[in-house]
Formats: sequence, C-alpha cells, structure tokens
Amino acid sequence: MMLEFNDLKELLKFNIKYYRYKNKLSQEKLAELCSLSARYLTDIERGNHYPTLNKIEKIAKALNLEPYELFQNPKRDKNLVKKIMESRQYNQK
Repeated sequence: MMLEFNDLKELLKFNIKYYRYKNKLSQEKLAELCSLSARYLTDIERGNHYPTLNKIEKIAKALNLEPYELFQNPKRDKNLVKKIMESRQYNQK
C-alpha cells in the first residue's frame, strides 16, 4: 500500500512508527534500544519533535534499517497501516 505524505517530516514520523510496529516493539522498548526517553520517542511519532541525524541513525539501527530507509516511501503492508491509522496515538496531536 502506497501512502502520500505532505513532507519528509510526516514520512519520517510515520516510518518510525511503521517499522516499530513491524518489529513488534513498544515505544518503551525502542526508546531503550536507542538510549532515548520513551516520552521523546512518543513526541517524535506525534510530530512534536524531530530527531537529529545522530538520533535518526540510532533509531534506524534499533529497527534494523539503514537511516535512508526511514525517508523512503515503499509499498507497505496494508493491514499494518490500518492498525497504525486506527491507533489512538496516531490520531492525536
């Protein structure tokens, strides 16, 4: 499933959440793997904060990705996208 995004920030925050779900990681676990606070990761996924390149590298490594993959817009698993779109957190700002 291809999605459209307004800008790279929207794509980045969605991809972090998408790959977190795909890897079956909670925000707390991903934050621990990245040495970030769970609150900061929540704020990234909500679009309240945007990570530095250093933090993007840490997040990508924890998700078993290359950093550039967080900026790509590939076809995605439609069931996983539906789950993300229906999640309470994704729909809050």
